[in-house]
Amino acid sequence: MKYHFNITSGFNNISVIEELKKAGATELYTGFFDKSVNKKYPIAFNILNRRGEDANFTNWQEFKRAISLAEKLKLPVYVTFNGLYIQKQYKLILDTINKVSSLNGVKGIIVNDIALLLLLKENNYKKDIVISTGGTVFNHHSIAFYKSLGAKRIILDRQLSIKDIIEIINYDKTMQYEIFAFGGSCFFIDGFCSFFHCSENLDYNQKIVNTYNVNMCETGCHLIEQNISKFSDYYMKKYNLNADNFLSFMRHSCNLCNFYELKKIKNLSLKIVNRKKSTVSFVEVVSSAIKGLKTNRSKKEYIKYCKRILEEKKLFKCNQSQCFYK
Repeated sequence: MKYHFNITSGFNNISVIEELKKAGATELYTGFFDKSVNKKYPIAFNILNRRGEDANFTNWQEFKRAISLAEKLKLPVYVTFNGLYIQKQYKLILDTINKVSSLNGVKGIIVNDIALLLLLKENNYKKDIVISTGGTVFNHHSIAFYKSLGAKRIILDRQLSIKDIIEIINYDKTMQYEIFAFGGSCFFIDGFCSFFHCSENLDYNQKIVNTYNVNMCETGCHLIEQNISKFSDYYMKKYNLNADNFLSFMRHSCNLCNFYELKKIKNLSLKIVNRKKSTVSFVEVVSSAIKGLKTNRSKKEYIKYCKRILEEKKLFKCNQSQCFYK
């Protein structure tokens, strides 16, 4: 039997699009941040989405070329607008949404702000609306709520179990769903997180906060690392984590083994949580895991197969502590 999932990959550069297609991606997502907005809202406080400069296109012409190439390769693109906004920002947000949505290759947008959803419905937005994991969906009641506001797809929260996911999807099979498959993780619930959420560091010596590309955990997440050190016994017992392997968990989490339980679901996309050059290898691993879903493999054999392809790609050695959807 042939099993099919969409593989939804992030990207932030036109140069990787063809590689992502070749690796097995069937959908893409990215962000767009007009540099002119930076004068009023510095990139460190990016209001358009929850990611910083290195995760977004900032040149409109380059963005258009990237979308055009993706369309040529039959890779629909979703654009992220998953921030939380104040009233005076909505005109800018809606103008930017309309601008990116005017491109044929953009299939829809990823959002979670309730007021924005109401405005999109009021303005009869035509393209697909995807609810970000920031929408904190934990049950079918949330699905029904977002569906009433025009959502076509829900990105399910990483704190759910596989049993939860199957129950939610079976309750309303008319919706599209998305779960995390590979990439960075976190212990916390995205929609309730107030940490600085991008991968730049801040230079507070400047009058205006500037950003530059450094390790992601130099921002809010380094506080978690400190907490792990302070309460080492708890984190080791519950998550098999200490301060030394924390950064590895943050960069590389995996859901491959769970594909076995989800293999019969047809309306499911697997999300790669990354938008850099390394994303290609992440897509390759997920694609290989999907190909490994054969009826003559037991679950135990499939898990061994997934562990093997992780090692073959030299990403990390599975110790069963870096799992999404435990």
